Amino acid sequence: MKRARPSFVATLSAVAVLGAMCMAASCNRNNTSSPNVQQENPRNTAQNGTSARPQPTDQAPQNAANSDRVTELAGFDTTTLSTAERDLLWNVANDVLSPCGDPHSLAVCARDRLCSSCRPALRFLSRRVQDGFDAERLGELVRARFARDVVQRINTDGAAIRGNAAASVALVEFSDYECPHCAAVAPVLRDIEREFGERLKVVHMHFPLSGHIHAMPASRAAVAAGRQGKFWEYHDLLFANQSALEPANLEQYAQRLNLDVARFRADLAGAETENRVAADRREGERLQIDGTPAVYINGRRWPTALQLDRSQLREWINDELELAGQAAAPPAGGPSAAAPAAN
Repeated sequence: MKRARPSFVATLSAVAVLGAMCMAASCNRNNTSSPNVQQENPRNTAQNGTSARPQPTDQAPQNAANSDRVTELAGFDTTTLSTAERDLLWNVANDVLSPCGDPHSLAVCARDRLCSSCRPALRFLSRRVQDGFDAERLGELVRARFARDVVQRINTDGAAIRGNAAASVALVEFSDYECPHCAAVAPVLRDIEREFGERLKVVHMHFPLSGHIHAMPASRAAVAAGRQGKFWEYHDLLFANQSALEPANLEQYAQRLNLDVARFRADLAGAETENRVAADRREGERLQIDGTPAVYINGRRWPTALQLDRSQLREWINDELELAGQAAAPPAGGPSAAAPAAN
């Protein structure tokens, strides 16, 4: 997907709403399963058809780069990096602009603590260096993660919310109930919801793809269940039973949740339900989403190069909490659960 060239000009803003999908695969509008559509391995950057790489990053002024280059920083631990990785870290940090909007490099910003975003941005960069990304991609990732002008304001009016509606961190997912990659990432997102609890708002947006014949009826059924206060329970049932989305199955799930089946049928066929799903899809189209799942955190679409797993999600959300002046989640007590690649 083509985007305007962003510039690195302001501090991080926390606005409601994940990045592009970010699984080992995604479903697109042509109903094809693309193994690297929303994620690229840094050591095997296969091209894909749904998301274009960002334009090269803006550079710090050359006079600053030549006269004020930073090669170490008090209190910033680089002992886990190899010599080559440390050189790469500081080369990129001295070359890209800070998120402050001032004509300084990220390294100078972090050293002089010119804004609250620079230290988190430098930590983010250090972790991505360890992931094996090259200098060009590292600059792109820093900009995608911290540039203000990439933040999208997403209209989620009327959408289903789980968690604290007033939370400072909002995760929005555009999803298709027949997409196998949406089903694969669902338990990862659910784990994150439980871990962060009241510190996180999760919003579901319907984006049924035209190539998935069961996706639209499933979305309508979830909305109908929501009219009886059981959206999320029904949502979870749909992903747990993705191979059974025929009309009879949709009604069986309503019965399993003890819904008023007559009302469920009426709502399923009703104009309000149709309008709810259509509104979500229009919003996704405005954002130029062409595949599912598509995730945003505080308005930033998840970078295509990053794996959407529990570890990376909690890192991102903890950084958002820090920027909002709130406590981060304690260290996870076990290995991260990555969404499995679809067959």
